[in-house]
Amino acid sequence: MRRNLPPFVLALVTLAASAQAPDVQIYGTLLPFLESVKTTGSTAPGLTPALGGAAQVPGSAYTGLDLPSRLRITSGTSNLGFRGAWKLGEDLQVFWQVESAISPDGDAPNTLAGRNSAVGLKGSWGTAFYGNWDTPYKFPLLAVGPLRGLSPFDNALTANPGFNVPGTTTQSGRVNGKADAAFNRRQGNSVQYWSPVWNGFSARVGISVDEGRTTATAAAPSISPTIYSGLVTYAQGPLKVSYGFERHSDYFGLSQLGGSAGATLTNRSSSDTGQELVASYAFPTGTKVSAVAEQLTYEADDTAAGAIRQYKRTNWYTLVQQQLGRHQLWAAYGRGSAGSAQRVGGGGASTDGLEGTQWSAGYSYAIAKNVDLFMSCFGMTNGRSGSLAEFPPVGTVAPGASTTGTGLGLLLTF
Repeated sequence: MRRNLPPFVLALVTLAASAQAPDVQIYGTLLPFLESVKTTGSTAPGLTPALGGAAQVPGSAYTGLDLPSRLRITSGTSNLGFRGAWKLGEDLQVFWQVESAISPDGDAPNTLAGRNSAVGLKGSWGTAFYGNWDTPYKFPLLAVGPLRGLSPFDNALTANPGFNVPGTTTQSGRVNGKADAAFNRRQGNSVQYWSPVWNGFSARVGISVDEGRTTATAAAPSISPTIYSGLVTYAQGPLKVSYGFERHSDYFGLSQLGGSAGATLTNRSSSDTGQELVASYAFPTGTKVSAVAEQLTYEADDTAAGAIRQYKRTNWYTLVQQQLGRHQLWAAYGRGSAGSAQRVGGGGASTDGLEGTQWSAGYSYAIAKNVDLFMSCFGMTNGRSGSLAEFPPVGTVAPGASTTGTGLGLLLTF
């Protein structure tokens, strides 16, 4: 019996067939991880700022509800991609990449071109492209992990203010949700430029344009949601140091952190900024030390008396890896401060209990050149008002709840 294949399948078959050409590559990462995970210690109902709670957390958020222990399989950043390039001249190439998330566990939806996908030009002058790609700010954070890909034991502390904001996100503009406050992001509607390396120095700049610009009405102002991101890196031998800066204009991240709703007549604009310093050093003994220090600032042009107009937070994270032939051991620890908040009119606001820590320890064994078996124990501990979560989270983390887990996984790359 003859059956017609869906267009999506036909597209993949066509791409796979064309991949026989020397200028096209199929690549991928499979990262299934079986873990036992739970949350414990959530703060009981009744906490208020007067009793030691944070001003940005409403009393109704304190539920005292923990998420029971469960076994789950996550797929991390498992992906399948196609990329290629054509030479147009002595110093010019056009290139393309289409990368999609895949889920070996069968849970998450898989969107074609939902990961790093772009088309652009490159030469000795650098690389420029349009697409959906990791921001320059996110790029150095990808190297602060013991394994390729993102697993629940990896850094979800930096580029994140807490408040159940996702540890990483893919967006093309403002969504009026928790993701608007995230700084670990893959961003669509973007244009990026990467410089060549000059005496160890290189740079990346990017902008996600204001496709979501709105028209002013009698009830709301016009806003122009835009992201500007930049990175400068110095790499020399075993040392690498990067400084990143990112600004989110009119994303109203503060509205997800206890501030007023954005884009109203009393809250017309916002500016959220992140600054990071990321460094690593690889010793001849097989030891590698990596560290991240960061400050996030969320500000709104709010005029409502007593409203939260600014929240500022610092985070840091360290990772130590030891390579012993095919074996690797690692340990990581980081801390996010409670931060500071200001109200309209100049008054302060309590941030008591918004601090949090993250830790992990693990072991991996290289079964083959592109296959690793690994195990890890990990945790995220919150202050009594904090709600930092591992990624992917077990669920919505109640204020004060700590996440702990342990698991076994397999990493395959091709």
